[in-house]
Amino acid sequence: MIGVVRERRLTSFFVLAYALAWGVESVPDVVGMTQPSWTSWFFAGFLSALAPSVAAAIVIAASGQSVRGWFRSVAKIRVHPKWYAAAIVVPFLIVYAAGAVSWAIGGPIDWGAFEISPATIIIGIVIGTILGGGQEEFGWRGFAQPELQERYGAFQAAIVVGVFWGLWHLPQFLPGGFRADWGPLMVGSYFVGIVGFSVLLAWVFNGSGGSAVLAMVMHGADNATQGRLPIDLSVVAPEGVLLPSELVTINVPHAILTWIVALAVVGIVGMSLYRDRVSGEDYNQGSARRLGSLR
Repeated sequence: MIGVVRERRLTSFFVLAYALAWGVESVPDVVGMTQPSWTSWFFAGFLSALAPSVAAAIVIAASGQSVRGWFRSVAKIRVHPKWYAAAIVVPFLIVYAAGAVSWAIGGPIDWGAFEISPATIIIGIVIGTILGGGQEEFGWRGFAQPELQERYGAFQAAIVVGVFWGLWHLPQFLPGGFRADWGPLMVGSYFVGIVGFSVLLAWVFNGSGGSAVLAMVMHGADNATQGRLPIDLSVVAPEGVLLPSELVTINVPHAILTWIVALAVVGIVGMSLYRDRVSGEDYNQGSARRLGSLR
C-alpha cells in the first residue's frame, strides 16, 4: 500500500479524502443519531472537514517526506497584509453583489434588516476558518493544488481541485443530506460556483507564497459572509420551513459573479495565478523547488 501511495500520490489523496470524510459523516446515521445535535455536527461538520488535510498528511508520510516540514511550508501566517485583505474583501464583495442582484430581480433580500457588525463578522470569519470548512484547506490548496500545478499549471490545477472538491460534497445532496431538497438550478449553481471559488483560493494561495492559512481565511470569510445576507425569512422559510427554490435568485448570481471575478483575476495575473513584480519568478517554479526539497 505504501508503494501504491508513493507512485499515485494524487489518486491516493483524493481516495483518502473521500473515504475518510464520507466514512466519518456516516457515523451519526449508523448509530441512530437522526436529530441534529452537537455530537452529530462534530462528526459530520468538523471531523469530516478535516479529512482532506489528514489525507494529505498520510500521503506525505507514506511518501517518506516530513509531515512537519510540509505543514511548516504551507502554514505561513506572516504574509503581506494585502493577501489578508483580498481573502476577506473578495468573498464579501461577491456575496453582497449577489444580494444586490437578487434584490434587483425581486429576490428575498430585505435591505431594511441589513446591518454591519464588525465584531460579528470577525467572529464569523474566525469560526469559519477554524471550524466551518476552513480546516479542509491544508488538503485541497496546501497539497493537491501545488502537486497538480507542477504538472498542468495553476489555473488548470484549480479547476481540477474545484471539481473534486465539489463532488466531495455529494452526500449532502443525496437522500438524507441537508441539501437533498435542492432543485437542479440550486445544485448546478453550487457546483459551478465552487469551481470558480477554487480558482480564487488558488490565487490567494499562490500569491501569498503558498499559504494554506490564507486559503482557510478566504474559505471561512465566504461561509461567514453568506450567512450575513439580510434574507427575508418570511419568504424563504415561511412557518419555519426552508424553501430552497426561493434562494435561486441568490445562488445563481453568486456563482456567476464568482466566475466573473475569477476570470478577471486570471486576466490580470495570468494563468499562473500569481505575479511577482519584484523578481518576476513564477510561483509555480518556486513551488516545485520547495516541494522537491521535501522529497
